[in-house]
Amino acid sequence: MFGAAARFAECESLDEERRRRIPPDARWDLVPGWSDQFFERALRIISDSVNQPTLSNVQASVLIQNHRANVDSKSSETWLLGSLAVRQAHGLGLHRNCFSWPIPENDKQARIRTWWALYICDRFQSALHGHPLAITDDDNDVPYPDVNVSWKEVLDISDSDDDSESYLPRFPSATYQPKSTQGKAPIFTLFLQLVKLSEILGRIWKGLHTDRAKQSSYMHGSDSIVAQLDRELTEWRFEFSKAIKDNPFDDFNQENGYFSGVIGSTLLFYFTALILLHRPFIKYIGSEGANEQSSRSSFWICTSAASRGIRLAAQLSAYDYLLTPYAFSLYPVLQCCLILMYNTKNCDVSISSAAKADLQRGIDLIDRIHKLSSTARKLKTLLHSIIDNKNIDWSLDYSLKLGEGVYPASEYDVVERVNARSQRTMSSYIDNILLRQPDASSIDLQASGFLTSLPTANDEAFSLLQFGLELDHGSQMMDDVKEGTSLLPFDNDMQLEYQSLLPFVPQTAAPETAIPSPTSLPAQPSGLFRNDPHSNPFWDMPSSIDWTAWDQWSQHADASATAWDHHYQQS
Repeated sequence: MFGAAARFAECESLDEERRRRIPPDARWDLVPGWSDQFFERALRIISDSVNQPTLSNVQASVLIQNHRANVDSKSSETWLLGSLAVRQAHGLGLHRNCFSWPIPENDKQARIRTWWALYICDRFQSALHGHPLAITDDDNDVPYPDVNVSWKEVLDISDSDDDSESYLPRFPSATYQPKSTQGKAPIFTLFLQLVKLSEILGRIWKGLHTDRAKQSSYMHGSDSIVAQLDRELTEWRFEFSKAIKDNPFDDFNQENGYFSGVIGSTLLFYFTALILLHRPFIKYIGSEGANEQSSRSSFWICTSAASRGIRLAAQLSAYDYLLTPYAFSLYPVLQCCLILMYNTKNCDVSISSAAKADLQRGIDLIDRIHKLSSTARKLKTLLHSIIDNKNIDWSLDYSLKLGEGVYPASEYDVVERVNARSQRTMSSYIDNILLRQPDASSIDLQASGFLTSLPTANDEAFSLLQFGLELDHGSQMMDDVKEGTSLLPFDNDMQLEYQSLLPFVPQTAAPETAIPSPTSLPAQPSGLFRNDPHSNPFWDMPSSIDWTAWDQWSQHADASATAWDHHYQQS
């Protein structure tokens, strides 16, 4: 807890507006990294008691993973700590339903919340580092946590009549005092929604981004997986928006509530999930299948998510990024910027100009908060490295026409015109975008008729149903992803062929491996959604913020540095 609190104190200077509101005698002037000493001590304590797992040890491991926001050698140690915490949780039976156990209700909820917090860590850390999932869904039968908590627990009001406890410090979880402390407050609404989103994220990662999943997608297609996950994300979107809008807890007020920044960060995670779901199926313009409905729908969904995600991210403060734990807040910035970089080379001026303006927002954001952690500093270096490697020109050409209009002369006017819709409060964002459709949890999406019109460049694209794609999502393959079993098998010839297309050769192999031409490959089975290394512009790019993987990509990407330009010029 000291380490988590120290992270806020040492990063206080990054938010000038917030710092001005704090009295001078209450300000902290600490060097970045000061909080590490507390995390180091906590790690030593946990390591010394590794053979005696306790609930508090697992909870401490979760705090360390969430608030030590560094993706370096220390974070690798933290990720290993997370794997240890999973094993300790299994030893304590946290992965089992405890409702029928003869223990107090408060203890039951503490076990359930701890397990799901660890589950979220596992999903987010796996995506962040590019590592396999440590928790399998088929070993988990823990019910969702109760969102309602007594006001006495929320405000940390003692139940004891002992006057000596009145002098002890209290740690309320609300910023306001209700008229009555009787009853309950739905303080865990956001936590429950994050749990549900992390479940979907885990299935996206396992079903589409592992080596085995990429092979299966290339050889057999991913229609059933994509259809099911697309449906799950759409339903989550509506459920989340309605849950937040209808929540009476004042700190969830989207306009000025204490947790409004956390709501924004949760939406960033949603946009990231959309990108991770559809990025594998974008195809180069001019490549075979580029005009297929599957490729066009994935392109527009990724473009919409990246644009809205980076505009939302740019409105969050450094304090907002700290307030959202799980060391995952900067991961969406990378995913959005990768899509925007690709779109800067689009031959459609309306797409490329909007992408350049939004990319500028992303770079400005990282420049503003790069002192937040080593993750932010390395992400800044990484983004500029990709820009140089892919020859990204993100300067706006004011002489080009946009549709029937012409860009005005000043850069300010250009950015404001391209991004006029980005200046939304969290409340208006939820009202005007996320809640304009009926509740998907109780209404058939296609039958309701609100997803039947094809989105335009200015509309938000978020579901395959908007493009008239209603695929079968009841196949065995999706069940295999949920249950953790292997995906479809491949014959040896096809597997060897796939291995020859891998972007990174082993250290002991020859430095160069020729990629067979598409015409030399055998005919593939039918499938709308296929992760094809010949046509997907992101196929050889890491999906994680794993610096070793990005270093390898940088070393092998020189030969394809102009590939994006080449394929766009073909169109």
